[in-house]
Amino acid sequence: MTTFATFTPRRTLLATLVASLAASAPTLAADVVINQLYAHSHSTSSNFGHDFVELFNRGSAPVSLDGMRVQYQSANGTTWSSSVALPPVTLAPGQYFLVRGAKDQGRNPIEVFDAQAPAMNMAGGTGKVAISDGTRLLDLVGYGSANLSEGAPAPSPTLEQSLQRAAAGCQDSDDNRADFVLAPVVGPRTTTSPLQACGDTGPTPKPIVLACPATVQVEQGRGGSALLSAIDGDAIVNRAAIVSGAVTGITLGGFTPASAAGGKAEARLEIADTLAGGRYPVQVEFGNDAGETESCTINVAVAGIVTIPQIQGSGDSSPYANTVQTARGVITAKVDGGFFIQDPQGDGDPSTSDGIYVYGTDTALAVGTLVSVTGQVVEFRPNGADRTYTEFKDVTNITALGAGPAIVPVNITLPGTDLASVEGMLVRFTNTLTINGNGDLANRGELTLSNGRREQPTSRYPQGSAEAEALYREHMANRIVLDDGLFRAPAAMPYLAEDGTVRAGDTIDNLTGVIDFGSTGASSGASTGFKLQPTEAPVINRANARQAAPVLPQGVKVAAANVLNFFTTFTNGGDAWGKSGQGCALGSNTSAGNCRGADNAAEFVRQRDKIVASLAALDADVVGLMEIQNNGDVAARYLVDEINRVTAPGTYAVVPAPVGLGTDAIRVAMIYKPSKLTLVGGALSDPHEINSRPPMAQTFMAGNGGKFSVIANHLKSKGCGGASGGDADQGYGQGCYDATRVQQAQRLTNFFIPQVVAAAKDPDVLVLGDLNSYAFERPINHLTGAGAMVNVIEQFVRPHAMPYSYVFNGLAGSLDHVLASSSLAPQVVGAAEWHNNADEPKDIDYNLESTGTDVYRNNAYRASDHDPLVVSLNLSGSTTDVTTSSKIVIGGFSTNRATGKTTSNVTITNTGNKPLAGPLHLVLNGLPTGITLDNPAGMHGGAPYITLPQAGIAPGATVTVATSFTNSAKRNFIYTPQLVSGSF
Repeated sequence: MTTFATFTPRRTLLATLVASLAASAPTLAADVVINQLYAHSHSTSSNFGHDFVELFNRGSAPVSLDGMRVQYQSANGTTWSSSVALPPVTLAPGQYFLVRGAKDQGRNPIEVFDAQAPAMNMAGGTGKVAISDGTRLLDLVGYGSANLSEGAPAPSPTLEQSLQRAAAGCQDSDDNRADFVLAPVVGPRTTTSPLQACGDTGPTPKPIVLACPATVQVEQGRGGSALLSAIDGDAIVNRAAIVSGAVTGITLGGFTPASAAGGKAEARLEIADTLAGGRYPVQVEFGNDAGETESCTINVAVAGIVTIPQIQGSGDSSPYANTVQTARGVITAKVDGGFFIQDPQGDGDPSTSDGIYVYGTDTALAVGTLVSVTGQVVEFRPNGADRTYTEFKDVTNITALGAGPAIVPVNITLPGTDLASVEGMLVRFTNTLTINGNGDLANRGELTLSNGRREQPTSRYPQGSAEAEALYREHMANRIVLDDGLFRAPAAMPYLAEDGTVRAGDTIDNLTGVIDFGSTGASSGASTGFKLQPTEAPVINRANARQAAPVLPQGVKVAAANVLNFFTTFTNGGDAWGKSGQGCALGSNTSAGNCRGADNAAEFVRQRDKIVASLAALDADVVGLMEIQNNGDVAARYLVDEINRVTAPGTYAVVPAPVGLGTDAIRVAMIYKPSKLTLVGGALSDPHEINSRPPMAQTFMAGNGGKFSVIANHLKSKGCGGASGGDADQGYGQGCYDATRVQQAQRLTNFFIPQVVAAAKDPDVLVLGDLNSYAFERPINHLTGAGAMVNVIEQFVRPHAMPYSYVFNGLAGSLDHVLASSSLAPQVVGAAEWHNNADEPKDIDYNLESTGTDVYRNNAYRASDHDPLVVSLNLSGSTTDVTTSSKIVIGGFSTNRATGKTTSNVTITNTGNKPLAGPLHLVLNGLPTGITLDNPAGMHGGAPYITLPQAGIAPGATVTVATSFTNSAKRNFIYTPQLVSGSF
């Protein structure tokens, strides 16, 4: 399970630097440095409502910011995910410059700033911020556990404290850890804040500081104006003029000079309503009484009036991209940070959408209002997307034009509709949609929907096959994400029913809303995609209701259960018995940092109770456990004690751990019912180096004498950390480490299974557990092919339903398996999966992370992320009485008076037409008291027996067995012979 500390925002600008800039630390330090950094605006307890980056000129000469950018990158990222170009402002020595980042939930929004980067939503705990000039990094601050920094990373900001450069911003040793301290936020400071020059450089001339908008947008025929101002701390600003770009219709008027040094001069840039549509860059220069000048450029954008379908166009991008336009439409939906409008008439062309999204502007106007919107048309490309999304941004005017005509939703289906053709439009899905993924409810308020359930391609077809690739392509065209109208984590998880869940497999009819496009959660299967922002509350049908544990035909029940990192030692160093300062072993290292699962005692109790409820409900006679703490039998015994507490004392016992549990933090284990089964011999393991988590085997005997062995497994995961060569992702959908898993499967069939069979003297074997391989990937194909094992879940479940034990990226498939040896397969009378985990939202589990309202319930659902499997065995007795298929003749007795021994030969003839299979045992039933068989092979049913040396007896063949008895009374006796085939 992976937990993200921050929410990836919807809007992410593409980096302007090549990815290679992230590969090495900067080699050039600039006088303009990052002075203060605050990245903790995401909480309602945060001191500030915006992230920000404060720059500072620590040098002794003015520095122009022209051509520089401030950019952000995640802690482990390799490309700059957001970037903002700085205006051509010159910073005097000791002058500050403030870049305001993303707005979030903090208490105090930042109202005064020099530049803004609304897409710069920095992670509070760890990340990277840099100043670049487009070809190299000029300054870099890595904090937390960032993979790139100057020297060691700086500490993480907090809700109340920012990262601040030491020595009042003047220190720059190229070591972030040494150069930055955590302290209460100062300011934050802008270009208008008092200067703070570094070093003893004498009086510092104060520059003319301008306040000019970068862009002024107006609607054609309406005109407009913009206020400009200038301040000089040690001179009087006394003049202003347009020095470049003057055209008829743009004038500078209303100039008011400063009244004294440090005073403000103002002027107004006027745009006449007669100015034709287009872009007009205008340079305005201010001067002071000391002969100094400073200028700024304002881009005047006059918008023409076009229709929404004209803006959308029929191509991949808008023909009006990067121009300012005005369009009219009816508001169809309002979302967090924007709204959607739709042309009420449309153009009748199905290739041009009639709707568009207006980004970055909230409105108090009601849905249904006809509005005129003026703004820049842009093609928004979310990070990682292979397409863009046409929208308005930098909106300068929204005019209400009264109530608009009703917008009727367009009827569409999935699949079958090109969603790009209806982007931004109000739609209704006429077919039933099925929830396929719900892993992003808490952090994004999203559900992944499709037409029916989607199966992992390699869970149905061999990896790399044409069928698997075709199914994958079909799945990608059959997906839309239902959002909740928020582009941030919701305060409480949406869409949950009264029972506290919304399950994969549940359905929605007549889903209605507007088609959006942007970043999507990790569990949807892609980082970006089409989304639906609902305009009518979705009604979710419980089509996949929670079921009780499976009921199977009578027999010995064997289960496999992944317990999702059940650790009795917590990540905070506590443990289940109230101790502190504890740790978990990983290799030769023991620390709390190696622990997984519960972070503290409160989480542990919640986790424990769900797992106990799940295992008690399964009521299996043997359970193979995966992902339990590797601390000997400590965690397993604790779990057994808790199950016995809620069932009955002595219900379960732990199968004692074998030698060789591996060096991973987790292991496989087994528990069983002593009242139903007896352990035969000790447990075995295979700690070969290929097995990161060694398999564990145990042989059991049932009441009827039937024996079988269980091998619990947890093969190498599909994660790609450190993967290379054949273990790298081959692009077939099987993830990484496929080659290693194949080797582990080969080790099972070539070594461990034969070892277990030899030790048990019985061929009946169940291989079960989390094999981290879907049903038709190479490891399973090897086990069912060369290994001659039978996939009993496929055998029993596939004819009636899609088998699955895990849901990943909105696709369901079988990662967990029960495989039976060819001798045991005929004795399997039932097999099932219990879908109490995989279909449930991950955020209703035991964790106490910030998921809004706590929706935890003490029950067996979402006890893990894998579903448990259970099979029922109708075991054949381990021995067969073949007396009736033979003729047994006891020869005459002879007594040696000197030794007191009585001897006799017994002849056994196979009177049947089939061979009598070995091992064969002659059982001497009813021997009188005082008569003892010398050197018996053992006892069976209270009678001694002799094991025949022959492997079997062919039809009509005869064998002779010598018997010797101690007969101290030297009396005559008789016994009843019995011939038994099989193993005692």
